[in-house]
Amino acid sequence: MDILQKILACGIIPPMSAFGIVGNILALIILIRRKPINSTTVVLIAIAIADLAFIVTTFVTLATLLIKVFYPENAKEVSVKTIIPFSVYLGPLPGRISNWLVALVSLERLIAVTRPFKVKQICTKKIMIVLSIVLPLSVAVLTSPKLWLYEIKDVTLPDGNTTKIIALGFIGRQKQLFEVYYLVSETLLRFVPMGVIIVSNTIIIFVICIQAKWRRQKQNHAMGKQRQITKTLFTITCIFIVCLLPSTISRLMVLFDPNSNHVKYSSNVYSLLSLIGLLTETTNSSINFVIYVTMNSAYRQQLYLICGKRCGNKTISKFASAANMKRSSRATDLSVTDLTSTSTEDTEVVHM
Repeated sequence: MDILQKILACGIIPPMSAFGIVGNILALIILIRRKPINSTTVVLIAIAIADLAFIVTTFVTLATLLIKVFYPENAKEVSVKTIIPFSVYLGPLPGRISNWLVALVSLERLIAVTRPFKVKQICTKKIMIVLSIVLPLSVAVLTSPKLWLYEIKDVTLPDGNTTKIIALGFIGRQKQLFEVYYLVSETLLRFVPMGVIIVSNTIIIFVICIQAKWRRQKQNHAMGKQRQITKTLFTITCIFIVCLLPSTISRLMVLFDPNSNHVKYSSNVYSLLSLIGLLTETTNSSINFVIYVTMNSAYRQQLYLICGKRCGNKTISKFASAANMKRSSRATDLSVTDLTSTSTEDTEVVHM
């Protein structure tokens, strides 16, 4: 466990998180610049913000983990300072929000595939904006009881010195009540959204397979854009499910293990799965941008405009100057047809 913690905390997760921050910022820029902003784009913007928040909290978790591994004498002090409100509330919050936002975009795609002529009336931009605000607020409220799970107490030692310890808070002392709350919150914030995502994407695959058999040739071009968007979002949700499996399995094992609870594990297996879950969830929060630009041509074009704007302007000026010189040298010999042909070729070269 110590070796794995060092490998993840020092070698793998930091560069991945840095890449994820850059990728999510670029994703936000691309999504905001892409006009018009439709209902799907609204949810993708919310997901990018949640992923960015998750990666920021991951850096705090990594810092805490590194201190515990390399400076164990300071581990207690760090735990006391971060347990409330970060470790039990703020840290897991972005991940719980992402669960429902991905479920929301899966439902939106389900409606777009099964009710293509009514999706604009059902999933309007205004409704998606409201849901993208209401869902995170609801998750924040539902997880707020965890703020009272622990409390910090001052304890006087036998030598007369005072130290701080982490003790169960008001809600933490209500063992049976909190066990029920823990089961309900895990079900609503993890298992239910994953079930919605799996069912929605299963139906989407089934409907697309049926539609492919009777779709007319003239419909292929008209529906190509929607199919491309659906394919991109389907890939995102599939990767999301795979990346959440380790931590979900860990939660299920804790719920069904009589010797384990949310405070204490009976085996290092749970800690191992939690570490793997931290890695896979960080991967999930960092990889969406890559999926956007590799699977959707519209996002690639926006990326080229953002990253290659200056270089592109220089290239255009270079080619334009060369084209002008070429046309000047051949102006006396070209016919109208030749001029049209040359202009078209130059334009294509400049565009490339």
